[in-house]
Amino acid sequence: MILIVLVTALAQAVTPELRERVENGLKARAAGNWEMAIREFTRVVELAPDLAAAHVNLGSAYFASKDYGRAVPALQRAVALNPELAGAQQMLGTALLAQGLAAEAIPHLEKAKATALLGVALLEAGKPREAVEPLEAAVAAAPDDPDQLYYLGRAHAELSRLLMARLLAGAGPRAEQVRGEAAMSAGKTAEAEKHFRAALAGRPDLPKVHAALGEMYLEQANYAAAEKEFRAEAALTPASAEVAYKLGLSLANLGQGEAAAAELERSLRLRPEMPQTALELGKALAGLGRANDAVQAFEKVVAWEPASRLAEAAYLQLAQLYRKLGRVREAAAAAEKLRLLRQAGASAGGAPR
Repeated sequence: MILIVLVTALAQAVTPELRERVENGLKARAAGNWEMAIREFTRVVELAPDLAAAHVNLGSAYFASKDYGRAVPALQRAVALNPELAGAQQMLGTALLAQGLAAEAIPHLEKAKATALLGVALLEAGKPREAVEPLEAAVAAAPDDPDQLYYLGRAHAELSRLLMARLLAGAGPRAEQVRGEAAMSAGKTAEAEKHFRAALAGRPDLPKVHAALGEMYLEQANYAAAEKEFRAEAALTPASAEVAYKLGLSLANLGQGEAAAAELERSLRLRPEMPQTALELGKALAGLGRANDAVQAFEKVVAWEPASRLAEAAYLQLAQLYRKLGRVREAAAAAEKLRLLRQAGASAGGAPR
């Protein structure tokens, strides 16, 4: 909260008019009558031009009425007379920032130790790197504040943009990787592949590049090429559950059930409680005739995500597998769960998420 300096101690030599003006101004401010407060504090400043508190009160009245243009000179005079007035420094910094004078606001907000506002001023002044630390502190203090989240997100995005621009200004494998990722995001697969291949030519062990190529090939249903790339990525990053999952998916689409199941099981060991992985594992195991193992995988899906499209697919498989295994009651229960999920999806205008 901005601290407003009050004129509460006046010298014995103060005139009756000055004392009366101060009292009137304070009463007007307490009543929210900013027009009257401004009028009274303006006269106080005229009567006591060297009293810092007089300028603070006038500046605070302008500030409260959002007349930042007039608040600034009054507050500037106040901090010139007494730089240690933290409340005046913060109001001055805030008023300058509100007018788009971010660079001028920074020293005042620093002196006031106004962390959140300082972060905003640094960001608006084109200093995202310096803005991140105070904005991180502001978010830590108020994790759900939408304004703080907005400014911190902007700072990270701007810093990322600047770093990527520096990277792209040069040459080399990393620059080619970034160019490939940009082309891939734009749907320019041929261009993306060219950049990714250039990146790997300069640095064969560069992580994420084989995986990016594999993603493109998966989308094109080129499963043989995808399997090759994900296998190369798995050799570089063997502890990646995502890569193991995508490799298993590629193998499953190639009809290599045993190898697919092995990779999907490995993915679940690396990152448990992933329903999509468990669903694909269940399909692979069912295709291999391992009904009991498939049931366990599908049961994990509905345990982890009981009301979704994944659960719907899992219950469909479970109803069939339970019947195959002679588990009639459980088959009926799975079929009923499936019916309820589909009904809920239809009444909601689509399948459950």
